[in-house]
Amino acid sequence: MTLNNCRSKRSPLYLATLLAAGIMPTTATAQVVLEEIIVVSTRDESSLMETSASVSAFDSDTRDLLGIDNAQDLVVHSPSLVIAPSRISIRGVGRPNIALGSDPGVGIYWDGIYSTENDIFGFANFLDIERVEVLRGPQGTLFGRNSIGGAINFISKQPTVEWSGEVTAELGNHDYTVGQGLVSGPLTDKLTMLGAISEIKRSGFQDNIANGKDHDQAESQYATLHFFHETTESWSNSIKLVNRESNIRPETAYAPDPFVTDYIDATLDAGNLPGMYPDNNFANPNQGQTTDNPAVRDIDKVSVDRDPYQDNQRKQIIVISEYDADDYLIKYTGGYTEFDFELDYDADLLTQADSGLDWSQMQFELFPGVSVPASRITGLSLTPADITRPFSQEADFTSHEIQFITNYDSSLNFTTGLYYYNSDEAQELAFIENNPDVVAAYTALAAVVPGGLPVNPDGDLFRGTSQLDTTSYAVYGQMDWDWTDQTTITFGLRYSYDEKEGQDTTFVQYVYEDATDPGLIGDPTDNVVERKIDEDWDKITWRLGVDHILDENHFLYAFAATGYRSGGFNLMNPTDNSDVGTVDPEDLLSFEAGYKGSLMDGRLNVGTAVYYYDYTDLQVLKSDVVNGVPLTSYENAAEAEAYGLEAEFSALVNEYVSLTGNYSYNNTEYKDFDSIDTTACQLASGALNDGSPVDPAICDVQDLSGNNFIYAPEHKASLNTVVMWTMIDLDWTAVLTYQYTDEQYSNAFNNDDYDLIDSRDRIDARISAASQDETWEVTAYIKNIEDNREVTLRDRPSTVSGVNTVALTDPQMYGVKFKYKF
Repeated sequence: MTLNNCRSKRSPLYLATLLAAGIMPTTATAQVVLEEIIVVSTRDESSLMETSASVSAFDSDTRDLLGIDNAQDLVVHSPSLVIAPSRISIRGVGRPNIALGSDPGVGIYWDGIYSTENDIFGFANFLDIERVEVLRGPQGTLFGRNSIGGAINFISKQPTVEWSGEVTAELGNHDYTVGQGLVSGPLTDKLTMLGAISEIKRSGFQDNIANGKDHDQAESQYATLHFFHETTESWSNSIKLVNRESNIRPETAYAPDPFVTDYIDATLDAGNLPGMYPDNNFANPNQGQTTDNPAVRDIDKVSVDRDPYQDNQRKQIIVISEYDADDYLIKYTGGYTEFDFELDYDADLLTQADSGLDWSQMQFELFPGVSVPASRITGLSLTPADITRPFSQEADFTSHEIQFITNYDSSLNFTTGLYYYNSDEAQELAFIENNPDVVAAYTALAAVVPGGLPVNPDGDLFRGTSQLDTTSYAVYGQMDWDWTDQTTITFGLRYSYDEKEGQDTTFVQYVYEDATDPGLIGDPTDNVVERKIDEDWDKITWRLGVDHILDENHFLYAFAATGYRSGGFNLMNPTDNSDVGTVDPEDLLSFEAGYKGSLMDGRLNVGTAVYYYDYTDLQVLKSDVVNGVPLTSYENAAEAEAYGLEAEFSALVNEYVSLTGNYSYNNTEYKDFDSIDTTACQLASGALNDGSPVDPAICDVQDLSGNNFIYAPEHKASLNTVVMWTMIDLDWTAVLTYQYTDEQYSNAFNNDDYDLIDSRDRIDARISAASQDETWEVTAYIKNIEDNREVTLRDRPSTVSGVNTVALTDPQMYGVKFKYKF
């Protein structure tokens, strides 16, 4: 018995659906057929057309056809999917905060092993990945960790019983080079192996005009060894070893707006020290700057002293052991991962030569009507800023899962499982002033700060460290009852337990204890604050569904399910309270119904789904300004709802031309959600205000009812035109892709000035020529034909400098790819 026979009693729907259709030329007249795609989205291998879930699947042939090499390519071809740096969202549900303490809403699984990090998208252009599956909706009763918004499955290529392999070479603009090799075959009559290596390099998209170096590079070295042992006729074991390293100059933060360069005067009574804004703890580095922000004229330009660096390494081991006894299967899946990440960049976004941070140009009001230059206090005048922002993360992830899956010759079968997960993570973030003269100025100013504290001699303006230990247990089970030959009823139940132990240490310049306010924390002689917290949560979730096969070409499904995401902490976030801020668990009640069918004599395949979500305590990203430091946190929206429609299709126009595409509509809305926009309040009432009247309500609690979820475009669509023909004894394929993403918001306050991400579109084209024996293929491609760099993520403006930073899509990329199979 094998898993792909677990649904053998059902009538097969032999046409794959959606963008996952494997469209292949099979004769000299380029007759087109649609091949069946097998998925494991329900932990039970089945035809995509018989899967009772909203899922898009992309096998290696489909990815080659459409040019899916990375995260943004996957976004183009997947409805309701949005991926921005360190964030994945499906139907508006994603990761609320990248700081420790929160859980992703979308789980990433590699051969069943859960990960919180999405670096897998940049490993090796999916070299050793057989299939990528994008699952929409809560994944509860069959997946190891709770994934309340959806999941992305990566399924590895398996070692083969005969020797085979492939070599890939690619050259493109921006000095893009790819060199890859994969080989697979038997070592003994029972032991097979697969080995793969890859190196990908690309020069930078961003030009540092100060020294001529390029930033925003890409580089990845990847290697894997995968062994499969057929221990007995019924028992098999496999082990996969992975090592990935990357050492690059990433982008200096893209900042598309003009810098605020006006000098700020100050009064002691207002707590607005020279060059500092109310409730902020260090000077705007851009005041007095002698040059303009070069990114205003060209988003790909920057001028900084310090080139950024980023080091990223992942080591991983995946072990799978299966015992197949015909009537049942016992499967163990275990994994261990070490993840290390370091990043640093020039946070003031200028060169010291262009800095105008001159204390003699700032007036300090000692008494009403009596002001002196701030240099009288600091003893210094021009002190060019030199601020860096180092960030690091170290993490170990461990998981174990054992499943029992039955395949009895009866109407009733079960899937049950036990799951354990542990992660041990540490993060550190700092803002450091590296110019000792600026530090000396701050030291002099400390004497006039009420209750002032010593300035950090190493230049730390802010430093935070956090540690988090997460332990999760789960027991789950799902029953499939074949009520009739056409109708199956499914019921699943899951118990989850999550415990988090966290601690953090924060230092903030000039934060002190006020003896008149017992709520403030800290030692009056030491502005380092240490906190600890330990919480646990548990939940029972369920799923009830029905599948119905109308006939061999039409399939219906519907289900109701609950979802759960554990509570969490706002670590490394300095507050005026000695307790770590906590966030309540998130609960979801969801309903979904779908249809998958083959029409027009098999020339049109359609998959549709409608859904409704009812959330309680939805976890939502928030940008805070606390003790003068802007940091991201997250909080609960008491009630929220979403509903939508998704459709995917593949159509054969004639023997040469086919069309595939998808569309998603998502209507998301907070129903009961009150919050304070501390960032907007500081920007409106602080020194960055341009003189405009200030609405007092902007600093009050706001009712966010009716606002949209973040990273939830209302409309999203793509269309692919595929043309295949044979000429000069070669099989030719041409593909033209158009994709559109509607506008969306990056923050729950839906402030058009700060949070709106404009709509965008993208056009790609590629043409391939392949030998008819399929041993080699040459592809020429161009992505983003219009060469538009569009915003995918938007941060709130800094209340210190007024600078807002964004993440961008890649510019136009074109190249030639050669693949040889043996």
